[in-house]
Amino acid sequence: MMKINFKQILLLILLIAKCTGIEKDSLDEIKDYNASDKYFKAAVKNMHFLIETRSPEELTSLFEQWIKMNNIPTDAKGCKDGTYVGESPYDAYDYKHVVKIEIKDEKIIKIDYDEIKRDGKGKQKDIEYNNDMIITGTSPSIAYPSYEKQLLEKQNYMKVDAVTGATYSLFRFRYALSIALMKAKMSK
Repeated sequence: MMKINFKQILLLILLIAKCTGIEKDSLDEIKDYNASDKYFKAAVKNMHFLIETRSPEELTSLFEQWIKMNNIPTDAKGCKDGTYVGESPYDAYDYKHVVKIEIKDEKIIKIDYDEIKRDGKGKQKDIEYNNDMIITGTSPSIAYPSYEKQLLEKQNYMKVDAVTGATYSLFRFRYALSIALMKAKMSK
């Protein structure tokens, strides 16, 4: 008789949830942002895949092209006041990149960004993760607040500069913000 361990059961449950549609796809909320393009949601998912698999040099150009081709907002101009959440699909390490912004008078006045593991644990407050990452010269507890502060000052995520050692996190930050800003544009 075959023994099944807890990890195998959990993976089976997640697979069943995905196959039956129980697990909600957060990108469904923005698929109508570019309603004339029936592949828009796929293009948004593809951008996330590119962030996870391409070099930073390639990503700069690819991200800019994606924004231009799809008229993706990079700031809050034309957005309705409110609170909006943008999140990516889970990455290969089971992290979802999540941003929550508050917009007032077409300006982002509050922001909170983190990369959240499936178990709900965020990188920014994960002491062990931060201690492991500090050898790169930074950590989520240093880089993410820097990105947030820059965004509040510059009001455009494409003007936010990378923190050395956290370049991929900058692209993930921009991606999550693009989702939140699309939602804000759609609500107007």
